[in-house]
Amino acid sequence: MPLYEYTCAACDHTFEKLRPITRMDDPAPCTECGGESDRKLSVFSSYSTGASGETRAIAGGGGGCCGGGGGGCACAARA
Repeated sequence: MPLYEYTCAACDHTFEKLRPITRMDDPAPCTECGGESDRKLSVFSSYSTGASGETRAIAGGGGGCCGGGGGGCACAARA
């Protein structure tokens, strides 16, 4: 399930919500003041739950474009 980042238009507070893709554009009231918030970033990750209930990432260490140091994105070509 994706983790979405929102920034409040009223107080500039940034917060995250874990929600299904089908709800990414649903209203996300600010957790500080209740004001309207705009979606800024989407972080997609995959997790698995083991037999004993532990949760762990399925592939990669995250980081996305330029953040993981893998050089797999177009940003690496600029170096």
